Amino acid sequence: MTTPFRFAHISDLHFGSFSLSPLQFFSKRFVGNFNFLLNRRKAFAYNRLIDLIDLFKKEGVTHIFITGDFSVTSRKIEFSMGKNYLDLLRKEGFTLFTVPGNHDHYTKRSHRKKTFYRFFDKQFDPDCPLSLKKDLVTYTQLVQGLWVVALDTATATPLYSAEGHFSPEAEESLEKAFQAIPKEDTILLMNHFPLFTTEKGKNSLVRAPLLKSLLAKNPNILLYLHGHSHRQAVADLRPNQLPIISDCGSTPHRKEGACHLFTLEKTEISLDVYRFDDEWKKDHSHTFERA
Repeated sequence: MTTPFRFAHISDLHFGSFSLSPLQFFSKRFVGNFNFLLNRRKAFAYNRLIDLIDLFKKEGVTHIFITGDFSVTSRKIEFSMGKNYLDLLRKEGFTLFTVPGNHDHYTKRSHRKKTFYRFFDKQFDPDCPLSLKKDLVTYTQLVQGLWVVALDTATATPLYSAEGHFSPEAEESLEKAFQAIPKEDTILLMNHFPLFTTEKGKNSLVRAPLLKSLLAKNPNILLYLHGHSHRQAVADLRPNQLPIISDCGSTPHRKEGACHLFTLEKTEISLDVYRFDDEWKKDHSHTFERA
């Protein structure tokens, strides 16, 4: 990679609309609907996502990674709202990569039918032997020496649970992806769920220790991009044989929303954290040396 690679990380967009359908009471969907009515509808400012377009163009962003939760309850109208936003981004020339979150597999039916994949990417590179929809992992080369690997750990869960599952199938596919990528090349790994959680209740990633063990065996993974927590955070875990962690929180959230802008160069990677205050403004920055 001879020139700086400029990309953005956003997450947990939660496009939603309240439903009056009585069918919602036959699934988990009524919980999400009432949460949207009483909480999320007031907590989110979706117009800020439109304002990001000018910021990305101004800052020279070329690629955008979105780590799940496009919807509130996996309704098709919510996925359509998310797709319309992505269409705006593509129209401006940005290259996009997406993975689903737990809200995108919110009900057993939406998970079984994989409704998310009717609207969003299931395979980034048509020549990749792994499909995100079928194999739960896919990968593609971004520029020479740099790859993105996507992981789907979202699954339908019982009431008041928001767990993810790093399944044995996903583990096998992820091992295949890492084996296919040259060890001297750099990997950006995107997944909805964090590697660690301090939340009480069922919000964690099942079999996370096995994922962490697999990452530790592949030191060429530079970044782990995730969402889910709705709290912006950055951590360099390389001293613990894990990647740099990027959690941009829930980007359109009125109080906690943020987006991360990265510049990847030969010897270092810089991360600018942007928050919204009348407009998107740089809040603080991080710089990390590349090994």
